[in-house]
Amino acid sequence: MPESAYHIALVSNTSWSIYNFRLGLIRALIQAGHHVYAIAPRDEYSDKLTAIGATYVPIKIDNYSSSPFSDLKTLYILFKLYRFYRFNQVIHYTIKVNIYGSIAAKLAGLKSIAVVTGLGRTFQFKGITQRIVHLLYKIANRCSDEVWFLNGEDQQRFISEGLIKSKRTFILPSEGVNTSRYRGTPLTEVDNKIKRLLFAGRLLKDKGILEFVHAAKVISKTHKQVKFEIVGFVNPKNPMSVTLDEIEGWQRSGWINYLGSHEDIRPFINRADCLIFPSYYQEGISRILLEAASMSRPIITTDQVGCREVVDHNQSGFLIPPRSVIALIEKIKHILTLSRSELAEMGRKGRSRVKTLYDERLIIDIYFEKLFNLESKVSLASERKRQKKKH
Repeated sequence: MPESAYHIALVSNTSWSIYNFRLGLIRALIQAGHHVYAIAPRDEYSDKLTAIGATYVPIKIDNYSSSPFSDLKTLYILFKLYRFYRFNQVIHYTIKVNIYGSIAAKLAGLKSIAVVTGLGRTFQFKGITQRIVHLLYKIANRCSDEVWFLNGEDQQRFISEGLIKSKRTFILPSEGVNTSRYRGTPLTEVDNKIKRLLFAGRLLKDKGILEFVHAAKVISKTHKQVKFEIVGFVNPKNPMSVTLDEIEGWQRSGWINYLGSHEDIRPFINRADCLIFPSYYQEGISRILLEAASMSRPIITTDQVGCREVVDHNQSGFLIPPRSVIALIEKIKHILTLSRSELAEMGRKGRSRVKTLYDERLIIDIYFEKLFNLESKVSLASERKRQKKKH
């Protein structure tokens, strides 16, 4: 534990992501006497960050712009902030922030860590766009003191494509989940006459929402006691988002029941028999899978990086090939044949896996060890340079 308080900045492309994914970390740092700054665009979660004791600093980031002028503006804004606040440590999250924040921190003479929370669609680019993205990553990664990954596959991809040296990388095993908060009623105690299958998350096509709806369309014709439910929000700015008109059409057809967007997902997971998440998005480690598994719910998801790490195939759930509606329908039909005690046993194994590997307390311990060890090394290096100059 450091002897004095540190000023630590968490920087992301939304206040929502800082609050929802790093709430436990912020509280732990504040409780230990450190000053936490949350730097992100303003949204409905910005005031919540202030309420828990963080200093909220608003910035503007156009997450969907490919304009170099917009990106240079982001770089300049972050540079000015870093020169003004002089943080002991800056932690960057999400692609644009990782790239331009890391460069800004280096220019401002600050130490920083970039956390790769998933590759998203960045590595799907081809041609000149791919070369530009790779160049930006190379520059940014050299500016960061360390680059953290949430899974080994992303780490190895960066290394194999020459974007970073292995010795400057680290695997943070997910961003963790509060297993005390995410604790569900055992399925053996849930009196569901209707079986509920839940899709939850951002309603993006590459999160598998269309595959879920297609499976619902097929299965609902013969399984009248099965309800396919969706919880999540539509983002009109995201080109991969479905539209409210599409959702309303599915609902009118009777294939799904859209329950809207909710801050607290727990009641919906708790009443579900299974979480369905057929994502082919380049996840880091899927948060909704951690939450569902922590709440003792069996899962059907894809054999895809960021998803397969959470599920023990044939034990706590099932893995299917990405984009395969046929495989999804097959596994859903299999789930429907299982007794409540069999489903409960799968859920128990899932929760055990999350508690062992992904509990938030384990992740916070890693942050504390890495952050303050890094800062200690930085201080020693600075002192050695100062002594050399004196002699």
